Amino acid sequence: MQKMFRRWLITIGIIVLVLIIIGVLYENGVLDFEWQGLTMIFAALAAPYTIVKKWLEKDSYSQGIEDKYEELNRQEVKHRTETDIEIKEKELKIEELEIEIKNKEKEVERIEHKKKEVKKKVEQMSLDELQEEGANYFGS
Repeated sequence: MQKMFRRWLITIGIIVLVLIIIGVLYENGVLDFEWQGLTMIFAALAAPYTIVKKWLEKDSYSQGIEDKYEELNRQEVKHRTETDIEIKEKELKIEELEIEIKNKEKEVERIEHKKKEVKKKVEQMSLDELQEEGANYFGS
């Protein structure tokens, strides 16, 4: 009984080994015959090897696509981060400029108010006072 089991085990091992060899040869293009029927038979025999191989390892094309996708995602995250930083810096610069504009507007208002006061004082001055102030400012 044990001898029979051993024979079956050896037979199955040989069949699996032959199928693997056929699969490797077919995958490398060695088993490409002019007779289409023979090629189809070898392709059918190589199919289990090909399926198992594809399950165990990813093909280079799909792996390349996945790698490209991951690289694009990394670049997108990096670009988005850099862009967000630039946007925040520009927003801060805009806020600083708005504050500076408000300060300058207040300064302009103060100067205009002072100008009106000086104009009023000048209108109220007599001719002698105007001549005296002119001489003080521009020299006599």
